[in-house]
Amino acid sequence: MLKAGIAIRDISPKPGVEMAGYPHCPRPNIGVHDPLYCVALHLDNGRDSVTMLTFDLLYFGKEYCKIIREKFDGNIMFTSSHTHSGPWCSTPLASEIAEGLDNDPTYIAELLPLVEECITEARANMFDAKIATGIGHCGKEQGVGGNRRVKNGLQDDSVNVICVKDMNDTVRGILLNYALHPTFLHAESLVVTADYPAYIRRYLKFAFPEAIFMFAQGTSGNQSSRYHRTGQNFEEAARVGSTLGVEVFHTINKMEFTDDIEIAWKSKEVDLPIRTYPPLEKARADMEAARKRFAEMPDDDYIAKRNAELDMFGRENEFYYAEQFEQTGSVCGGELPCEVLTLKLGDTLICAMQGEVFVEYGLELKAASPVEKTFVFEVTNGSLPGYIFTNEAFDEGGYEVGTSVFTREAGAVLTEAVKSLF
Repeated sequence: MLKAGIAIRDISPKPGVEMAGYPHCPRPNIGVHDPLYCVALHLDNGRDSVTMLTFDLLYFGKEYCKIIREKFDGNIMFTSSHTHSGPWCSTPLASEIAEGLDNDPTYIAELLPLVEECITEARANMFDAKIATGIGHCGKEQGVGGNRRVKNGLQDDSVNVICVKDMNDTVRGILLNYALHPTFLHAESLVVTADYPAYIRRYLKFAFPEAIFMFAQGTSGNQSSRYHRTGQNFEEAARVGSTLGVEVFHTINKMEFTDDIEIAWKSKEVDLPIRTYPPLEKARADMEAARKRFAEMPDDDYIAKRNAELDMFGRENEFYYAEQFEQTGSVCGGELPCEVLTLKLGDTLICAMQGEVFVEYGLELKAASPVEKTFVFEVTNGSLPGYIFTNEAFDEGGYEVGTSVFTREAGAVLTEAVKSLF
């Protein structure tokens, strides 16, 4: 007989705490538009158990995962929504460190006890449960998501759902895994928000009033709303969140529930290959050239302007990482080696890894998986110093490549490490 426990805590920062996600933008928040949450879901089949935590945060850093794990027995997974309108909670990128941005120690001191409380409550208040998983679809045809490097490019439109009911058939917990950057609110926004997942949560609260909502980010390294949104505002976040909420609702209503599932956890750590940086003066010249291109770009072509801005961000990170390496001999912060894991829940396999990963690798893992229903989580159990991009992206260059400390081989190393756990 499966038992489950679920608990939730509000982890919204106080006004003034800096928000993460956009370079060159000091963003001390001015208040909370919608709360950020930490949610813990504990599952126990009488033989094995797992605790899954989700955060409305950009990342939950590896050092904090270690602190929490040392306080509890059993397997614990930490995964983030990747909202760009919440506080820092991991090692910033080199350009952000150069600007003096970092985790707020007061916020972290308040956050970690809340995470502990969440786990403790979920494990202490378990109920007889049934679980089901299912896959819906929602993508560019509904004006949702898309590839941010290529208009109408490769997308993963799968709406991956885990749902837990009690024995009265009341829905108690819903986890959605979907690949789309939560960047409907841009750098000019100074309010705390979970972005579009907040509106999925709001919709599902009406559909299933007793349910607690969790969001796990898919491989969204090159997935964003850039070519499918009409603006970067709450109206668009609400449209997309509600559209996804409807698909989650329909998916749940098609799923078959069981009170007997296998729970199997496998994990390992892997070193990823680090790139060789150019001489500092060349990196500086490339950065200044990108800054000049952006400054001269007319404002009337929004997409071209944003692409030039991202290229500038990438060149800046390349310079600051080169500078950091020259000064310290390292560019890795505290996030390496990279943890990868698989979690089998009955007929469903979750693959998870740190960092922002291009969608090609998520789709590759799904195709290689021995299990038909395979969900892929990124930004799990830590962050990484930059993106895991494809060979094609490396040849093209751009923001994700410049921002990353990794070589073109890193994606293959990462995916092979996950496959070795199949």
